[in-house]
Amino acid sequence: MFSRPPRPAVLLITLPLLLAGCASAVAGTESGAGTQPSPRQSMVTSTAPPPVSATPVLDSANAEPLPLDAYLLSPVQQLTVGRAQQKLIVSCMASLGLRYAPPAESRSPRDEDAPTTRVDARYGHQNAALMARWGYHPQGGIPAGAGAKPSGPAVSPQMEVALRGTADAAAHSGPGGQTVNGHKVPDHGCIGTAAARLTGAVDGAVGDAEFAGDVKFATLEGSREDGRTQAVFGLWKQCMKDAGFTYADPLEALGDPQWRRTPLPTQRELQVATADAACRHQHNVVGVWYAVDAAYQRQAIAANAPAMAEAKVALEAQVKAATEVMAG
Repeated sequence: MFSRPPRPAVLLITLPLLLAGCASAVAGTESGAGTQPSPRQSMVTSTAPPPVSATPVLDSANAEPLPLDAYLLSPVQQLTVGRAQQKLIVSCMASLGLRYAPPAESRSPRDEDAPTTRVDARYGHQNAALMARWGYHPQGGIPAGAGAKPSGPAVSPQMEVALRGTADAAAHSGPGGQTVNGHKVPDHGCIGTAAARLTGAVDGAVGDAEFAGDVKFATLEGSREDGRTQAVFGLWKQCMKDAGFTYADPLEALGDPQWRRTPLPTQRELQVATADAACRHQHNVVGVWYAVDAAYQRQAIAANAPAMAEAKVALEAQVKAATEVMAG
């Protein structure tokens, strides 16, 4: 598996909102290759493979519910929380006599069939018509400037102190207490003030609870490695080989680096994607993977009930606070 560092409270304003499909999950898995699982990930993956009672026949699971949906921000909720965080920071900075404009909002494009109950599609591209036209590219192609850091005005040293509560560039945050324009900088700066409003703590993580995020990635990897999923991957692999393409599994096809070199799909990419969709359909790859994934999620939620309940309460409180901020 893989481990990830703790997230800063300012996550949603310093990074583009991650509204793409499961490519981010693939990247996270690859970047953590060779690392030891964290204690939390071990809690998620240490039990026996869960039973699957029924396997639906699906070409796409994007409209199907998953047990973890209730524990993670949906795209709309994520956007609301991000905007509320920005609004709170701007207001706090104004109270210190500073005019602050946060980085311009940058969102990854979402295909028309992308799920609405969760950020990640998890199983890669699943719409055969879109794959035949756009391959593994987002619908409409890769927009100009995609991947660039959010733009924003230069931040002065004084603003840095007001934002983070410290002048130490190496520190994530500080205790505040400095005087800016005759006003006292709050603990953890205005970023901490926003986090406190949304999470109840100046050092609270804005966004998904870290434990729920661990479960999200651990169950995806667990379901991907499960013998039942691997069996249909084997059938898919042979089907793709018969079509003239060699990939170990659908996510390897999705993650082929050559697809990222052009803003629009190449002819070969369209051929691979079309064969991919046909082989998925022929062997019910998505249906099997979805059923196994849902079973792993149910198992992880039950095995970590107190932590998951805490994550759900925190999520609901954060969304409620963000909605109130945006309303008033």
